[in-house]
Amino acid sequence: MATALLLAACGDGTSTPDWAATGSVSPAPATSSAAAAVRGGCKKPAAPKGWGPLAFADDFTGTRLDTGRWSVYDSPAGKPPRDASRVTVGGGELRISGGKGADGRDVSGGLSNDVNLMYAHVDVCFRVDRGAGYSAIALLWPQSEKWPDDGEIDIAEVNRGARAYANSFVHNHANNDRLGHSTIADFTAWHVMSVDWTPDHVTFYLDGSKQWTVGLDDRTAGLVPTTSAMHLAIQLDQGCDAFVECRTAATPARVAMHVDWVRGYSYAGD
Repeated sequence: MATALLLAACGDGTSTPDWAATGSVSPAPATSSAAAAVRGGCKKPAAPKGWGPLAFADDFTGTRLDTGRWSVYDSPAGKPPRDASRVTVGGGELRISGGKGADGRDVSGGLSNDVNLMYAHVDVCFRVDRGAGYSAIALLWPQSEKWPDDGEIDIAEVNRGARAYANSFVHNHANNDRLGHSTIADFTAWHVMSVDWTPDHVTFYLDGSKQWTVGLDDRTAGLVPTTSAMHLAIQLDQGCDAFVECRTAATPARVAMHVDWVRGYSYAGD
């Protein structure tokens, strides 16, 4: 399976990104965090009503990643740099760790699921250590590898070191039309970020509470990706630009994205 260099910098600015071509949505406070209260992870929700069977799942038990389900990125000289050794499983979680290597360069990691779906409901339970210089991301990436033509759905991009909100984006079309929204919550604590991707809309959730929908109005109807199946990717991307704060003296030597579990359900049709 191809492990493309997925893009992390989906906006501009130092607080709320500029949502660009298709309009803007300002940050809205999260309305629920009940699912994040379980110590050591998130309570697993019931299967979503109206969706098809479970297509993929991982609870990250054991001591190593199931490489029959996941492809790990290995591009330490890339932009951003990713090393397969930074992706580990242990203590009941997936951990992607960022930090300086022996050569003094910041390196982190990422991986992608091997199941591609044409429309899906996806849940990701995760949290992120505080620390500028790294953006924690869960996204859907096109199987075709044709970006931005076939779209991208960013379930959550926790790009600022304080971890006080997550950005969600929908991208589509060759000119990279996109729209974004910020969900305010403490992402150093466990939360479930979810997405419904259907032929006519994309809806985002925090801990089961609906946050934002794209596609159910004339302004955004054409933004929903419909031209390629997609798969889940999880990344902790090193960065130093307007979107991802540069590492500072306060950044810990190691910053980790922790993932408790993931679930993906196939589309059941209309």
